[in-house]
Parts: sequence; C-alpha cells; structure tokens
Amino acid sequence: MSVNFWEYQWILNSVVCPIGWDHYGNSCYLFSKDTQPWNSSLDSCASVGASLVAIESQTEETFIQNRLRHEFASFMWWLGGTDQFTSNQTWYWVQTEQKINSGYTDWYRTEPDRPGQQHCLALRKDLNYQWCDDYCPELHGYICEITLGDLDLIG
Repeated sequence: MSVNFWEYQWILNSVVCPIGWDHYGNSCYLFSKDTQPWNSSLDSCASVGASLVAIESQTEETFIQNRLRHEFASFMWWLGGTDQFTSNQTWYWVQTEQKINSGYTDWYRTEPDRPGQQHCLALRKDLNYQWCDDYCPELHGYICEITLGDLDLIG
C-alpha cells in the first residue's frame, strides 16, 4: 500500500501531536482560546508539558499568523517572551532562555512601547499579528509549544 504526501502529513500530525494540537516543523502547537493572564498561561502550558511559544523564525511565525487569521477571532495572544524577571529590561524567551533581540524578531514598529511597565510579549490582531509588549495581568488567548523530542519524554 502506498501513501501519498498529504496522507503522510495527516498521519504524521495525528501520530506525533496530542489531539487538538497542530504540527509544524519540529513542534506541536496548542492555540487556546481560554483567556488568562500571562503567568497563568505559562502555568497552563507547563501543566501539559509545554511552554508558551518561542517564535524563532519567519516561517514559524507565518504558520502561527496564518492559523490565527483563518481560524481564531481573539484579539491578542500571549507568547513566551518577557522582561519581567530581568533588572535591565532584556526580553528573552522563557522556553529557551535566549535573548529575543539576539535572534529573529517581529516587533511592530512602535513596540515595545511601555518599557518598565509592560513586561509580557503578545501578538495583537490590529497590529497584523506582529509583536507587542503588554501588561502581564491582561487576559488573552495563548499558544503553547512542545518540541517533538520533548513529547517522547512525557509519553
């Protein structure tokens, strides 16, 4: 029996990612419409063995933006970036501990706009789903990410 490319992709997605998650590249993504503060979103992702998403390439971001534009109506989505735990307002990805500005970035042209006040990273619909800083207690949807290698560890 032969399997064509699209059947293979469907089989791969359903085998490697938990039900309700989307496969892209080397990761699985959960787009949660439940609105929570950033810290609670981080905890929700951790409770399923994942982390808030770290967007580290244009292709990864395009995948995420396309999903948000076509399948979700929420205004803002939490990402896994913050500067709230650093004294010098350095933004970093919680998942990888990489400084955000040393890799791929997609800040909206006027962002970050509240240094020292808004400490959590989000995608905002009216900014064409580019990055912005926001107040961490705000309630937004969130995106969890788990790498395929980490999926093997949790079962």
